[in-house]
Amino acid sequence: MDKLSDDDLDQLIKGHVADNLSSEQKAADDWLVAFAKKSNEALAKRAAEKQTAPPPNEKALVQALARKDHTEYDRMRSEVAETLGIRVGTLDDKVDAIRKTLEAAGDDDALPHWNVEPWPEEVDGDALLETMRRVFQRYIVLPSAADIALPLWVLHAWTYDAGDISPFLVLVSPTKRCGKTNTLILLLYLTPRSELSSNITGPALFRYIEQSHPTLLIDEGDSFLKQNEELRGILDSGHTKAAAYVRRTVEEKGEHKTRRFSTWTPKAIATIRGLADTLEDRSVTIMLQRKPPGARVERLRKRDNEEFANLRRQAARWATDNFDQLVDPDPKVPEALNDRAADNWRPLLAIADLAGGDWPERAREAACVLSGGAPDDAINVELLKDIRLASGDADAIRSADLVAKLAEDPERPWADWKHGRALSQKQLGRLLFKFGITSETVDIPGLKSAKGYRRTRFEEPWEAYCPVKTPFRPAEVISKRRSVEMPVKSAQVTSSQSVDEVSFDPSESGKLSYSHTGFDASTLRNEGNGSRHGFDQGAPRICAQCNAHGEPLYELEGTDLWLHRECRRFWLKAHPEYRANGSDPGPIPILLDRTIIQVPPGRPPALGPVGDSMDDLQ
Repeated sequence: MDKLSDDDLDQLIKGHVADNLSSEQKAADDWLVAFAKKSNEALAKRAAEKQTAPPPNEKALVQALARKDHTEYDRMRSEVAETLGIRVGTLDDKVDAIRKTLEAAGDDDALPHWNVEPWPEEVDGDALLETMRRVFQRYIVLPSAADIALPLWVLHAWTYDAGDISPFLVLVSPTKRCGKTNTLILLLYLTPRSELSSNITGPALFRYIEQSHPTLLIDEGDSFLKQNEELRGILDSGHTKAAAYVRRTVEEKGEHKTRRFSTWTPKAIATIRGLADTLEDRSVTIMLQRKPPGARVERLRKRDNEEFANLRRQAARWATDNFDQLVDPDPKVPEALNDRAADNWRPLLAIADLAGGDWPERAREAACVLSGGAPDDAINVELLKDIRLASGDADAIRSADLVAKLAEDPERPWADWKHGRALSQKQLGRLLFKFGITSETVDIPGLKSAKGYRRTRFEEPWEAYCPVKTPFRPAEVISKRRSVEMPVKSAQVTSSQSVDEVSFDPSESGKLSYSHTGFDASTLRNEGNGSRHGFDQGAPRICAQCNAHGEPLYELEGTDLWLHRECRRFWLKAHPEYRANGSDPGPIPILLDRTIIQVPPGRPPALGPVGDSMDDLQ
């Protein structure tokens, strides 16, 4: 074999490499062809698995997705977008637009009575309210003034968005079968977009309000509201339009963002034995009682009827015609209402003023009956009141002595504060800390220094939460005599003493009868002149016990005497000669005149807390 030259060897190597390169390129090309074929087959198979039929019209598909709940839609949005050949964000935008259109056109789950065509003619507000009033009276045994508040609240539900405050309507009863549910059913068929529910969670509440803005009627509130602080907070927020929102985190287009949900809508709540203080403070409260045996009302058929439908139509027309006049109302509010009660009644009073007739006067009387002069039931405020009574005019009091005095009255909550045990010093400190009051070392003459409280620390809270009103006593009303013909135990006045000469002995403070509205004590004596009061003819009514002029005063049966509700039991205890059965006991010599003895400033009333004797007039 001939030996290859170098040139021949080089040529042979180049040819072999070229053959190798050509083979690798061909193999790569073949692999890509096979891959593309396999990939196309896989894609076709995957597409076939996703759909058993051709996709529907895109618009119809988006509308169907928009009716899905958010969770179900979130599960399928990616694959549906891929099937349609669009981005997920584009599909989200289309679905959101359809949802807004559906909400504007009306809810799929709207109740039949939500569809209301306004009355074709102008509606007289006076006549409309009166008709509603008779409807409530026909089916429910109502307490005083409730038949006025209920129709006003119904029209408020139709016009609530005009104002800034929407008071809750709270129906309270001491036990079951008192008419709460029947009242809610009447409200169901008289108010707009109303729905009755016996239970609801916090998330469901604000989402439902955001979606439908219904008139929300909540029954059985005692079964779940007191244990659910989150739900109470959401309800509280819906009282004032400016604050009627809660914020929650939601997913939008794959991102978590905070979203504002409205809580602004009319709400009525039925409950047994009351609600939390914060809810009742924002409410017009009606106390329902079980129907007495002799009472007669019609049986309520718990369904809609033509009468209810016509009342809804008339209410809708009245609301449309008068809505603008209820924006930012400023009706005259009775002075008997506190600031929050005035806020609650302002929209109702504005409606009464627009309705005309007797309704402006009726509404204000109802406001005073249902919400006027009610004592503050907050336990912390009651504690402040009782501390003022227990501490007297002392500059300081030891903690041990204070809790002992608070626990002396078995009718007050402090004697049985927790698990049958009286209020302790530590528990007292926790309650007072909320007012910025803390214990400190106090030095009391004759006693060992110890932890206690100074009077000066209470003065601002007393003034803010439970102020004592100064009684109205014009000079011409008060009759002062220079002599006293009979001794009076309460002031230890001798028959030869002038009233002006009587000195006050702090050690006898327990024998004086103090006004619940001021710091003056009253002594009563027989002047023998035939006048029961010693007042000028035509003088304003004065309480025979505390000498205060403030209303309301109630006439004592069988006499021409007047007493505050809180003063009645104290006067009766001091005058056993008066027969409580209401018959005239004859002359009551001790009441024929009265003298005012000035008590040192700061002396607290000794009548007990306001409202302590609410049953005395039964």
